[in-house]
Amino acid sequence: MNFSLIQLTGFMGLLNFLLENLSDKHMTLGDNIKELGKKMAGIGGTHPEGSGDLDFFSVEQAKAIIDYLTISLFQPYKLYDYLFHSPRAELVISDEYMIELAPPADDTFPIPLEEGIPSDISSSPTAPEMESKESDRESCLEEPCPEAESFKADALAGFTVEDVKSVMGEITNEIIGNLEVSSEHRAIFAPVESRTV
Repeated sequence: MNFSLIQLTGFMGLLNFLLENLSDKHMTLGDNIKELGKKMAGIGGTHPEGSGDLDFFSVEQAKAIIDYLTISLFQPYKLYDYLFHSPRAELVISDEYMIELAPPADDTFPIPLEEGIPSDISSSPTAPEMESKESDRESCLEEPCPEAESFKADALAGFTVEDVKSVMGEITNEIIGNLEVSSEHRAIFAPVESRTV
């Protein structure tokens, strides 16, 4: 409606007045409409003695205000009455959380997650086994390990010297053949400028 600042102030004051009548004075719908009529009396008239305090509105603006108040305040009047005067139970919504903290790790390795591994593995201690394997490896690095020597002896036990020489010769010939093929391949596909004649 393109209200001016004074008209907006008057409209908001009228709306506040009607809501206070409902909330504080507990007026009925009919009484509140009568109060609205008293406030809007004299709009568009020329008699200043019978006019209300909203005489700065035109007749068209007054009709628009009444239409707005009818739709937004008077039709749902019982809902506003219920909102202001009915007792409501306070709903307190809360939620409790239980948080479990992991115990501090004393080992050099973290405790495995129960979700990621089977239960029989997670229930057995893992750190001592790892330490014993590491100590075995360190001792094998410092001095010849008897397990490695026995493994080498067992692996070659069923072969004669000629068998080993023939297998080593085949492997060597295969590797050298692959190198010759790759060097010929490079020579064929090498750029022309880089070849020397």
